[in-house]
Amino acid sequence: MKHLLLLCAGTLLVVLETTVAPFVAIRGVKPDLVLVLVVLVGMLSGWKDAALVGLFTGFIEDACSGQFLGLFMLTRTVVGIGAGLSYARVFQDRVIVPIALVFLGGVVGGGLHSFLLSSFGVPLPLSLATFRVVLVQALYSAVLAPILLKGVTRLDLYVRRASERRQAL
Repeated sequence: MKHLLLLCAGTLLVVLETTVAPFVAIRGVKPDLVLVLVVLVGMLSGWKDAALVGLFTGFIEDACSGQFLGLFMLTRTVVGIGAGLSYARVFQDRVIVPIALVFLGGVVGGGLHSFLLSSFGVPLPLSLATFRVVLVQALYSAVLAPILLKGVTRLDLYVRRASERRQAL
């Protein structure tokens, strides 16, 4: 049940990212909501759940983009596994921890994405401008992390209560 709800939440965020996020873009840079979800799932549930969510949402993003199938799947999965390695190692009750992890995940994911695009032959200058876009997108996503953290923790609490009720029967 937990995985199904996480995959539904990931699908919803992909839809929001492709439809609503362009309207809240700052100088063409929009937040990466899917990356925020993948990092938060990794922080709260471990690397296996984050890898699953990253793989699934990355596949949906690849299908929506229509080119370079596997690019988002790879970057989301790698970022999810990296964030999942922090599971049970970081103090999750502080607000600054998810913000810092999302920022770090955004920088790593954006850098990996840019590197892979240039490896596929896309003319992407690996310059200071590209680095600034990655940093601004990571910062924008990190600012939204506390909002999505509330949703992910409520979802986790709902799943725990439902499983406790099922076990009580």
